[in-house]
Amino acid sequence: MNDSVKNLLAGASEIADRREQRGAWVRKTGAACRRAMREMDDRLGEAVDRVSEAEFNRLWDEEQAKVDAIRKQLEDAAYRDLWPKHLYFGAV
Repeated sequence: MNDSVKNLLAGASEIADRREQRGAWVRKTGAACRRAMREMDDRLGEAVDRVSEAEFNRLWDEEQAKVDAIRKQLEDAAYRDLWPKHLYFGAV
């Protein structure tokens, strides 16, 4: 097998590996987002009748910020093709 064929096969293998890693990252990050949303619902549900409105709003902002930080990573990947550094192809 000549070098250009070997390089082509190596590149195809890298693409397949990176695609698989990106899929795993999306599944893991999506699960983390769903978990953060459930935790937010639980915390807010527990707090709604026991804290003041101002305290509840502060708690809501804190919990929503956690969800938003995870969601932003997913939206960046989906809409802007921005991935964590380790998920880029080759020298890109």
